[in-house]
Amino acid sequence: MTKTRFAPSPTGFLHVGGARTALYCWLFAENARRAGKPAKFILRIEDTDQVRSTAESAAGILNDLQWLGLSWDEGPTVGGTKNSYFQSERLPIYDQYLKELLARGHAYEAYESAAQLAEMRKAAEAAKKPFRYRRDMPGRVTAPQPDVSPVVRFAMPYEDITHHDLILGDVTVKADEHDDIVIRKSDGFPTYHFAVVIDDHLMGVTHVLRAQEHLMNTFKHIGLYRALGWDVPAHAHLPLVFNMDNSKMSKREKAKATRAAIQATGSKDWAALSAKSGVAIADIEAFMSKKSDAVEIAVKLAAVVNAKLPEIDVQDFRRSGYLADALVNFIALVGWSPGGDREIMTRDEMIGLFSLEGIQKTSGRFDRKKLAWMNGEYIRKSSIDTLVAAVKSFSVVTDTPLRNADDATIRELLAMYQERMVTIAEMADNARFFFEEPVYDAKAVDKHVRNNNGKEFLTKSHELLGAVPGPWTKDNLNAAMEAVLNLGDKRGAAAQALRVAVTGGPISPPLLETVVLLGREKTLARIEKAAAM
Repeated sequence: MTKTRFAPSPTGFLHVGGARTALYCWLFAENARRAGKPAKFILRIEDTDQVRSTAESAAGILNDLQWLGLSWDEGPTVGGTKNSYFQSERLPIYDQYLKELLARGHAYEAYESAAQLAEMRKAAEAAKKPFRYRRDMPGRVTAPQPDVSPVVRFAMPYEDITHHDLILGDVTVKADEHDDIVIRKSDGFPTYHFAVVIDDHLMGVTHVLRAQEHLMNTFKHIGLYRALGWDVPAHAHLPLVFNMDNSKMSKREKAKATRAAIQATGSKDWAALSAKSGVAIADIEAFMSKKSDAVEIAVKLAAVVNAKLPEIDVQDFRRSGYLADALVNFIALVGWSPGGDREIMTRDEMIGLFSLEGIQKTSGRFDRKKLAWMNGEYIRKSSIDTLVAAVKSFSVVTDTPLRNADDATIRELLAMYQERMVTIAEMADNARFFFEEPVYDAKAVDKHVRNNNGKEFLTKSHELLGAVPGPWTKDNLNAAMEAVLNLGDKRGAAAQALRVAVTGGPISPPLLETVVLLGREKTLARIEKAAAM
């Protein structure tokens, strides 16, 4: 059976690069299943970092994968409690294999304190040598020390190791490049290196697809597989996701953007910023001095200074109003080519075309302009029912006036905006005047209301529209709107004054549809308000 797995650590939001890894794992399993082979896609939560792992992050990752439509065959239950696919629930299993390695001489306790290890690293740096902890190194502490909880290290075989990567080909690490990695931390929890090997073997994973930044870890894992007498699964290391300027697409970009926005204000009143953001002054100082790049702090401070943060995590793209299908299609192509010049594909088409042979060795470029184009294409070809569901999903994660709109209103808005919008967020922003009092564009008011007979047009428009009897419908309003458009010496001269009055600006959907959706009361009240400006 073919088995792939996606195994994120719940220490933050799901990075779009991680989402692409999950997608490739899912596509690989689905492609095998399509070929008539038994296959499964596993989701495992690697939460052995007691300090940084949170239940909120784990839940967010599950929800993001679910939103992307990447369903797993084995793994956690959305909204459920922890199960055996959380590493923190598997500690007895790791202890069993740890004892086996210790008994067979493949592992040993190490007793250095954090300070002693720091000194050893400094000494290596002074000697201009890489620091590699090895059991035969001079100066190693070989006996327990008071107040120092030992770690357990793996006795790595000091030999050349060559591994065939399904994307990169043969890769070799020389014997003198190995070190003895920690496999159990001083808190008693296993490290990533140890737990991942145990779990991949016991869960029957046959193909490990992960980012190239994990390539050198593979050789540590091979040592563990061999010591435990297990077969090594196939590995395929995926190209990293880079920005168009060749920089790595990193969560640190949010910190950088926030710092720049704060610096642009010219203020260093951290007390005031702390009061508005809820971030402690000490944390703000650490953040501004680049001692911390905490995303949570960046987001809170950005909200105060109205900084626009780059989209990095799946949640960011969801809040920006991208469709899940468009994002999946786009990230599939960041590092993979299906052949030819195909760009827009259904999931079913991607499953049929996917292969590791199509994955490039070099980093993939994340072209935000192309993503925006692709999302617009998806919006235009989607059914209204699909878009209504997408608007509701968008409303769950954003503070948008669309949140309180009923299905009928959403459908009316989509009829106006579907052909012109690029994201749902764009529609939500442009349609805000339907739900809230408009913020008037001063230049538009001056040009179209205060001048060019604007107030005269508005007074007459109020009279014509206000005289329409019966329901406020398109059919009933059509004749009155025609009369409004014929006011003045040139057809349409009054249109801009009316548009500014009811929407706040010079650009809007067609006026007739706009006033119908606004309703009689709001339309007439806004015309009166603008005429008095």
